[in-house]
Amino acid sequence: MPTDYIRNGVLYVTNYLCFESSKSGSSKRNKVIRLVDITDIQKYKVLSVLPGSGMGIAVSTPSTQKPLVFGAMVHRDEAFETIFSQYVKITSAAASGGDS
Repeated sequence: MPTDYIRNGVLYVTNYLCFESSKSGSSKRNKVIRLVDITDIQKYKVLSVLPGSGMGIAVSTPSTQKPLVFGAMVHRDEAFETIFSQYVKITSAAASGGDS
């Protein structure tokens, strides 16, 4: 099974969704996505052999051909709710002309 796409790290949520790889010297594998750029966010099941029963979150943006999948999340449901509520808050403010 290829594991090149599996990265350990931390996911941060602000006005951005930021993934910071925990592998030192791998800043090119870090991801930063503006929440207002997200076109779809879904709960996703990657592989049941991964930590967290393979539960993850898939995020789509106009610049991605395939969704970006953040997997092996032990607290996937809580992470999804946090990301989704911040997304709604940011996109609502952007739609009403507020700062993002």
